[in-house]
Amino acid sequence: MVLERETICYADLKGALAKAITFIKENQIMDVALWRKCVEQFRIRPDGKKRAWRGEYWGKMMRGACMIQSCTHDDELYRVLEDSVHDLLTTQDELGRFSTYTVELEFNGWDMWCRKYVLLGFQYFLEICRDGLLKERIVAAMCRHADYILDKIGSEKGKLDILRTSRAWGAVNSSSILEPMVRLYRLTGVQKYLDFASYIVDRGFCLDGNLIKRALEDVRIPFEYPSVKAYEIMSCFEGLIAYYEVTGIEIYKIAALNFGKKVLETEVSVIGCSGCTHELFDHTSVMQTKNDYPGIMQETCVTVTLMKLCAALLKLSGDATYADQIEQSFYNAYLGCLNTHHKKVVSEEQPEMDIPQFLPFDSYSPLTAGTRGRKVGGYQSFGDGSFYGCCACIGAAGIGVMLQNACMRSEHGVVLNFYLPGNIDTTTPSGKPLHLAIDTAYPYDGKVAVKLSLESEERFALTLRIPAWCRKAGLTVNGEVHSTQNGYVTVTRIWKNGDTIVLTLDMTVARILPPVGAENQNLYAAYRRGAIMLASDRRISDPDMAHPIVYDQNGLVESRSCDCPEIPDHEICVELQQLDGTSVRLVDYASAGKTWDEESKCAVWLYR
Repeated sequence: MVLERETICYADLKGALAKAITFIKENQIMDVALWRKCVEQFRIRPDGKKRAWRGEYWGKMMRGACMIQSCTHDDELYRVLEDSVHDLLTTQDELGRFSTYTVELEFNGWDMWCRKYVLLGFQYFLEICRDGLLKERIVAAMCRHADYILDKIGSEKGKLDILRTSRAWGAVNSSSILEPMVRLYRLTGVQKYLDFASYIVDRGFCLDGNLIKRALEDVRIPFEYPSVKAYEIMSCFEGLIAYYEVTGIEIYKIAALNFGKKVLETEVSVIGCSGCTHELFDHTSVMQTKNDYPGIMQETCVTVTLMKLCAALLKLSGDATYADQIEQSFYNAYLGCLNTHHKKVVSEEQPEMDIPQFLPFDSYSPLTAGTRGRKVGGYQSFGDGSFYGCCACIGAAGIGVMLQNACMRSEHGVVLNFYLPGNIDTTTPSGKPLHLAIDTAYPYDGKVAVKLSLESEERFALTLRIPAWCRKAGLTVNGEVHSTQNGYVTVTRIWKNGDTIVLTLDMTVARILPPVGAENQNLYAAYRRGAIMLASDRRISDPDMAHPIVYDQNGLVESRSCDCPEIPDHEICVELQQLDGTSVRLVDYASAGKTWDEESKCAVWLYR
């Protein structure tokens, strides 16, 4: 099945995603002062001396905010974003650069990485821009920005090799500029931008070894690559998918699919993130039950980038596995990182940033018994005593991935990947208006009702995803029973106004064991209810204690919903029976640990 993103509009959204949108709007993307601070870095150019990355903040936030606006059509948000775009345009220097590095210190550290995000921020804004003249200004500014890079970087004599523009991780950070270069070619049709993209691909992303070649060979897993910086490498492969889409060169599709498959097989934890050693590929699947972590792990930037990579792979392959992964990451790792309790953090390593401040996202997530809020990821000061972090800036894009990929287009009709309670306005294959009213409490309840509203009858395919975790699913159309299987189920018929689909997904709690070869393999078990990982929280259950849960021969666990006044705003709480006849209460992982201290020490991997 070939999938394409569809032009959609959401209204009356409810549930976890709606709460997340409200949270990120109120605490970040509507913050005019924050946008101004991020733009100001391009005027004062403070990053060169310490090879820093303040220049990524604006583009990261702009990309995510535009993804949200493209689906919600929020006029107030649009005005804030448009104003910030105008502001950034004033910072372009006489050479055409948007950079937080001076010319004397440029093309070092994270300079190319930050220039990438400038391009991406502009390009995502173009998708929502309502002003034709502003579009022209943006495209012209991006071309000047890119032309300067092309004049300085390349394989020709006198130019600097892209793999020499950073000493970090074999310059995979610099190579990730591939994606916006391909996008710029699509926008302009100017061949030199595609030629530069081809140059980046030929260099293989990494000074220490060609990552594309490794993916094509399909022998080694990502933590065995010559560079293991998860976020940046996944960004490079996102760019490779974009490059394949414009060139049609099959080996790059194969490389991307091989890489994506290996990541899902070996580098994803039960909460849907990657990297138990800082932000690195480290064979996460077997490392996730290690109980003596030396430091930080499961970075939010990695979570969101994994979601974005899976979205690109979903479109490329039509494989529902990637939608399953996006959902696992969003409802567990991603929502778990929202700083909904407004806890303030301190940068302990830089004295000028020792005043506690609120950031909307936590940077790292625990798996075995631990606390949230351990460290600010990718933080830099703004010079006024305030600071910000990379994980905070990327956050809005996680919501954007869910919105942009919930409803897609197939060659024969409409595809529902995610069941977001609310209303979706899209079109039928013939281009007529189609309204989908989705009534559900999913993912906390397994019943989903979808009512169609159409101007006239039309025959087309409506495809629904049955998640891989679901052991039993029921599907009816106007009361008529249809067969199901995990993956995609398609119903092709003449659809009429008022037709109703009801999907029922089994939400029985299942016991999950660590994979073979995992650290402490025989010590732990985890418990999943639908798409939701359950967790202990010291306020209701001790994560350091053993919890021998009663389960049947299929690994299924009897449970009952219960009250949990000790944990405000939790989504679900279930009670599970233990072997000694007592019971233990667990909550959704996203709600656990939100005091960010020992009071709510939490764990998703429980001693058994």
